[in-house]
Amino acid sequence: MSHRNLREPNAEKGFFFLPKNLSGDFQRYLFSAFAGNLALPVYALFVPLLASRLGASLFEIGLVGGASNAVYSFMPFVMGHFSDRRGSRRIFIISSFAVLSVVSISYVLISNPVSLIVARVFEGVGWAMLWPAMDAAISKDVTSMDARKAFSIYNVSWSGAASIGPLMGAALIFLTSIQDAFLLTVFIMILTLAVNVYPSLVHHGQAGNNSRQFEQVPISKTKSLEIVPQIKKLDSKFYMVTCALAAASSGVLFTFFAPYARSMGISILLVGVITFVFGFGRFLFYVLTVNQRVRFTLLRSDKRSRNMFLALVMTSVSSLLIFVRDPSGITYLVAYAIVGIGISIVYAIAQTGIIAESSPGKFGRSAGMFESSIGIGACLGPIIGGSISGTSLAVPFLVPPIGFVIFLFAFPLLAKKA
Repeated sequence: MSHRNLREPNAEKGFFFLPKNLSGDFQRYLFSAFAGNLALPVYALFVPLLASRLGASLFEIGLVGGASNAVYSFMPFVMGHFSDRRGSRRIFIISSFAVLSVVSISYVLISNPVSLIVARVFEGVGWAMLWPAMDAAISKDVTSMDARKAFSIYNVSWSGAASIGPLMGAALIFLTSIQDAFLLTVFIMILTLAVNVYPSLVHHGQAGNNSRQFEQVPISKTKSLEIVPQIKKLDSKFYMVTCALAAASSGVLFTFFAPYARSMGISILLVGVITFVFGFGRFLFYVLTVNQRVRFTLLRSDKRSRNMFLALVMTSVSSLLIFVRDPSGITYLVAYAIVGIGISIVYAIAQTGIIAESSPGKFGRSAGMFESSIGIGACLGPIIGGSISGTSLAVPFLVPPIGFVIFLFAFPLLAKKA
């Protein structure tokens, strides 16, 4: 990208400019990401609620919220090392949906909080196999477009599903039972497993040949990912810490909000609507990033640290609005919308800085670093929140702003450019 591009990016034709013919692999990745994120918020929001209904203590609810991410805090980094082979990526994606299908079935049958904690650990294993492989696949297998644009389209897909998931789960719980919400995730996971297994069986010979090779990124693609060479890049530790803090905020919100809202008599349907707003705000932001001008403004190297800092302010401080006891839920709608947009900014910039701009042959490992940083934050947030809560369901929402205050002291060192 030249100095001219730094001042005046090339505009794309049409706001929703998308390739007319997406590859079969890319379509399958988009479908898999969509399906996974229909189920993921159902787990994150309603498994802690199930634990509460089963008589779990606040500390146990915190463990339920953080258990899957305890595994996700380190396992994606391990899996990422093996995700630089196309064949390995396919195996991980298929295996992940097999594991998640079994986990979904267990959520229908489990009747005590301790078993829920164990099941969430296995859920974390499933996600740890899926997302690093998916991130690496988006970076390496979609060679017809710039990786940053591929990530924008990919983010639109999964965030759209993530906005629908809570509303879908809440409606099922309201109309039937919490077990029926998890029955739906069983169907989603098994269907997605079949979608990914079928082409592997049909093209087994071709997949076998590809699995024995490391894909090399075309030179033209590598060059398209360069960000103004005269501007130094941020260190990966900065991206990882900001991702962890953003994930801690969402982890706390999703773990404790449903029990907190129910303690005030807020309808489960309204809980679903509130969390839908979180996902919808994130989805709308990712739709904006499909446009090149928006993507350029967000991802330009000389503004990244500022953009991520402002996004963290939005993400961390907004959880204080949860302390307002508002049975109407309007305050919480605003808080969730702000947090959703803030998190999407952090993740979009970090995806580019950690994954899309990584060296050829290291996309898988970089994807593992990105996902592990999210896992660390999503694990520590609920567990710390549950540990300090005492008997109050509101206290855990102090974790994000406290984490941000600590981050302020480290910001000058983390934001230094390499």
